[in-house]
Amino acid sequence: MRRIVPTIFPALLLIGGLCHGQSLGEAARQTRKQKQKDSTAAKRVITTDDLSPSPDPKLIPDPKKDVPKPLPYKTVGTAGFTPEDWTRSIKAQKDWIAHLQAAAEKLKTLRKVDMNKVATDPAERNFWEERTDLEQLASEIPEQQKKLKEAQDDARKAGMPVAVWDPQ
Repeated sequence: MRRIVPTIFPALLLIGGLCHGQSLGEAARQTRKQKQKDSTAAKRVITTDDLSPSPDPKLIPDPKKDVPKPLPYKTVGTAGFTPEDWTRSIKAQKDWIAHLQAAAEKLKTLRKVDMNKVATDPAERNFWEERTDLEQLASEIPEQQKKLKEAQDDARKAGMPVAVWDPQ
């Protein structure tokens, strides 16, 4: 009997404490009253005039396609270029060409796209989109190499040393 008393007494206190709390029914009544008070406010109907027009999906930037490109040196103006500016500009152009060449190399290793599955298989569609992006990047290589050559020629004409117009 002495063992039972120490375990029963805390249990009775616990049950008594639970009974003293708010019942589920009382809580539901209070919630209902609160909702009735809140619903007395005027309700507003939202129309299409209240909503802003959705943006054109073509104007939303695609993170896959928006790879940062170097700033063309012609748009900056080369009149006040220091040797460091020339080096930075030419190095950025070389890095961009290296990025494009890496995309072209990756394109060579990819399998062909099954055009019959592109419309129905999401994985094949993603693969097709990635391949299309890589093809677009690879097609830019000749144009970017031409820009690099022009920048190097302009730096050479500006009297810059070889280390400036052909940075490693």
